[in-house]
Amino acid sequence: MRALICLFGIGFVAAAICSSTADEKVKKDPSKPSAKAVPANAPKSAEANKPTNGKETTESDEKSAARQRAASDEGPDNKYAAEEEAILKTGISFIKAYAEHDAKAVAAHFAPDAEFVDEEGRVYRGRAEIEETLEKDFKEHPQACIALDVETLRFLSPVLAIEDGTSTCAYDEGKASHGTRYTAIHMKSDGQWLVASVRERGLHGQRLHSTHLRQLDWLVGNWIDEDDDSIVRFNCQLSEGGNYLIREFDIAVAGQKMMSGSQRTGWDPISGKLRAWTFDSHGGHFDGTWHRDGQKWVLTSMGVTADGESAAGTAIFTPVDDNTIKWQAVDREIDGIRIEDSEEFTLVRTGPQPETSDEKQTR
Repeated sequence: MRALICLFGIGFVAAAICSSTADEKVKKDPSKPSAKAVPANAPKSAEANKPTNGKETTESDEKSAARQRAASDEGPDNKYAAEEEAILKTGISFIKAYAEHDAKAVAAHFAPDAEFVDEEGRVYRGRAEIEETLEKDFKEHPQACIALDVETLRFLSPVLAIEDGTSTCAYDEGKASHGTRYTAIHMKSDGQWLVASVRERGLHGQRLHSTHLRQLDWLVGNWIDEDDDSIVRFNCQLSEGGNYLIREFDIAVAGQKMMSGSQRTGWDPISGKLRAWTFDSHGGHFDGTWHRDGQKWVLTSMGVTADGESAAGTAIFTPVDDNTIKWQAVDREIDGIRIEDSEEFTLVRTGPQPETSDEKQTR
């Protein structure tokens, strides 16, 4: 019976049972901002197209700050020159603390109730949450570094300023960097300038397919689920360029190969979601959409079986650890007839640890 459930599930619901792909690198908790997403309010030379290690204040940092001061001397905000210099100094301090991976020192640049909205619309509130996130990010990315280009700094009052610029972050040394535009609101409290709010936006013309796909890196590798009468195997790897996950699967029952197939998962910029397209060896094909529900990933799919029947269903994937995934097929229908939910199955990783999106992109 177990083998029949597994075979049926893979055959009609976009690998809903025996595949995996999931949203937003999730060796990290996607409910938290990544290292690159931490907003920064420090100047960086516009000539730099990638972050330096930030271990010291570079000459370009000083030149950028000088440009900002010179611009303010010529404009209507000249009366705030001293305050502008103070804000730029906090930016340099931010870069140094980030380079040293001092989460507490970086978070200290934010107001206690600061709000940060990343480029995907996720909201993070409070200095404590920012510090907690940074600690995790720095642990996972020991070479992470950030660079900034402050474009404008406007004062609304002696205690309120708005900064616009571009931040560039590399997760690890020698790997692809990622840039975003940001708007930061600075407020002066008890004589100290703090960041009250930051909102990120994607850079115009920058394709973010591989960035979104990082959320699925935990899925890459060789996986197996087996019992006395059935074996399900799949191999999931990144495509050339790192913009798709390609999964090949096969199912054997009582020693006989019953079905195989392939699935391609990628970012859909129109819907703003991760989508999966699956084709089985019998002739069925399916289109699915992923979304995150807490610690679980949910794949909802619709398609056509090899016999021409309409099919729909949902698969729930729960990453347990780096080498274990649990999954279950629910809400399944064929030609409008409801099929009972499956039991929860367990997939375990086999073979060496796979490459991640960042590693693939550098090739």
